[in-house]
Amino acid sequence: MGCICCGERMSTWYYALILMGCYGVGELGHFIIGIISKPISQELQFGEKGCVTNISIIEQNVAKQNKCSQQNFDLCEKVYYENQTYCRWDYTGSGIEYQILAGPSFIAIFTVMGIMIGVLGDKYNRVRLLTGCILVYSTMALLSGFSTTYWQLIIFRLGFAAGEAGCAPLSASIIADKFSKSSRALAMSVFNWGIYLGYGSAFAVGNYVTEANIMGKGWRWSYYLTAIPGFIMMVIVFITIREPNRKVIGKEKAINDKSEMKEKKDSTEVFIEKNNKINTNVGILSKLWKTLKLFISQPTILMLLLAAAVRHTASFCWAYNTQLYFNHYFPNTNVGIWMTLCSIVGGSIGIASGGLISDLVVSRYGISTRLWVLVVSQGIAAPLAAMVLYLEPPYCFIALLSAYIFAEMWYGVAVTVIVELVPVKIRSTAVGMYGFVLGNVGGNLPVIVTKLKHINSGGLRFALYIMYPGGYLLR
Repeated sequence: MGCICCGERMSTWYYALILMGCYGVGELGHFIIGIISKPISQELQFGEKGCVTNISIIEQNVAKQNKCSQQNFDLCEKVYYENQTYCRWDYTGSGIEYQILAGPSFIAIFTVMGIMIGVLGDKYNRVRLLTGCILVYSTMALLSGFSTTYWQLIIFRLGFAAGEAGCAPLSASIIADKFSKSSRALAMSVFNWGIYLGYGSAFAVGNYVTEANIMGKGWRWSYYLTAIPGFIMMVIVFITIREPNRKVIGKEKAINDKSEMKEKKDSTEVFIEKNNKINTNVGILSKLWKTLKLFISQPTILMLLLAAAVRHTASFCWAYNTQLYFNHYFPNTNVGIWMTLCSIVGGSIGIASGGLISDLVVSRYGISTRLWVLVVSQGIAAPLAAMVLYLEPPYCFIALLSAYIFAEMWYGVAVTVIVELVPVKIRSTAVGMYGFVLGNVGGNLPVIVTKLKHINSGGLRFALYIMYPGGYLLR
């Protein structure tokens, strides 16, 4: 008998940790563009031009507030500080080209491939498929560092999205089969720590590695350092992770002897060994159709999809514009350290506590009560998110840390609800379709931030008030 933790052996938790690492590297590559968009746009020349703070002024620790708010080239160049040009007219890293690069170009492939890989995961070896996905996104991250044009970056980002698309549906399905009901939400939350590990690391890598200008390559090393751990994780998964036996979560009964059966409030979980009766040899179109019918016919899933899509939009609007927000309003802020700490610490606490609390609620009141955690946590997070935009550093980061703790309770719980509501033979497909809906809504709507910030000259802060805390309220 091995060491037991939260009802599972440590060897079982090893699966969750390794899958979390793979997801974390993928999310690092996903969000790194939002942190290094300014140096990339200035080198590859795309996006909006505007009045930006002179780099030499920032290096002198002078730029404590935004003074470069001029709307044209002539006025911008006339702002001085001790006989130095305080501002310069250059690419800002924002604009519709950036929003397309960050959102739609990624989502277009990510969501479609998520479904297709999910379908394949219901039929073939999920661990081998995951290994291939990690290889693809690591290779695309490496190639992104060699981009010399905007369109090359788009193509490599499409490829990266195709690789990362398999992480969530394959890993969620593996975790559902590896963990019992009493620890499944916590395990899913551990896996989803990868989101915050990757997102938080992106600020550290994007800011400090670019500033270090290793070998004169600037932002390019941010992509190289994303690819290297990806290749390492690929080898670890290939060598140490084994395909688990598939398991039914539902009201199926494993015991034929009725004298041994007891009535339970929750459904019985049945382990299905290799010689089981589950037919995974179902056509792709058939699985897609069955999953779609299930989603449409169950009000619980429909409402969960709607709420999650709105919540995902709020998250992406903030994630894709965080660096731009602080660069514009508080250009001398040490965004790298603050955002890394807030994202990893706050996100990890939030998603872990969400899993623990929902497992506790389920153990007492039944599986259907997991949704209670989602409703309450997002209601608390909304005003805290508004405070992030209202306060100045460092107080805004205290509000952000608090917002993350409550806001990020939702993700692991939501995925757990999905895998518990669908049959085993379409589980990976269902998670892929769930990601398709979230991605196409949450991943594409952030492009309207560019339009919103020009309404009544409200600026980026105005746009984020609508899309960030506003999205939490509407969920």
